Amino acid sequence: MKVKLLKSAFGADPGHQFLMSYLVDDCLAIDAGSIGLQSPIRVQEQIRHVFLSHSHIDHVASLPSFLDNVYRHGPDCPTIYGSRETLESLRRDFFNDRIWPDLFRLSRGESPFLKFQELKARETVTAGRYRVTPIPLDHVVPTFGFVVDDGASAFAVVSDTSPSEEIWRVINATPRLKGCFLESSFPDSMEWLARESKHLTPRMFLGERRKLIPEVPVVAVHIKPAFYAEVVAELLALHEPRVEIGEPGREYQF
Repeated sequence: MKVKLLKSAFGADPGHQFLMSYLVDDCLAIDAGSIGLQSPIRVQEQIRHVFLSHSHIDHVASLPSFLDNVYRHGPDCPTIYGSRETLESLRRDFFNDRIWPDLFRLSRGESPFLKFQELKARETVTAGRYRVTPIPLDHVVPTFGFVVDDGASAFAVVSDTSPSEEIWRVINATPRLKGCFLESSFPDSMEWLARESKHLTPRMFLGERRKLIPEVPVVAVHIKPAFYAEVVAELLALHEPRVEIGEPGREYQF
């Protein structure tokens, strides 16, 4: 599988990740922070499945514009997958005819903007040739991590979370696992904030990484831009050979 950590910024400072999106083989996205910003438009048009980890803005910000950008008359449209809480937040907070037109209501006819499918914890969903398993994480709103398997290889996305256990049991039991994306938001000096907001620091990241048994790359993501240099320095100081810093725009091969 090809997994691209999508860019969310343009200019001379490419390392920052303001919005979160992963693009799998050009057709499946995990999170929609920046999928609606990608150019040329055919990049967006190829995305048929969008899995949302949770409702926070950096993970869903460009979903309305994405759905508007790829809309065509006819029955074909992207499918949006999320927990009951995430889908309800989209209805209430985004598609409410105030922030954005109610695309759920407008999709009841013969030419929908979107289809949606509620995800249940631990229940694997088939999307094209991919099997995607959502596993609960420990964040301030209901949040899923994902294991994505295409039958030849698999990778995991451990999205916004504080230290957790179940996701690692599932990842460790996954055949053909080739890689893992794991968040590290704040520097160690701000562990108090990480714990309050249910994120990880590099020290906490290391604790989670050590729960991973397979010898696969672990890519650090979701580094807060204001603390980027500090967090990266602390991650590199761990001297963990399997850990690498996520690069927006890079395509990872799993």
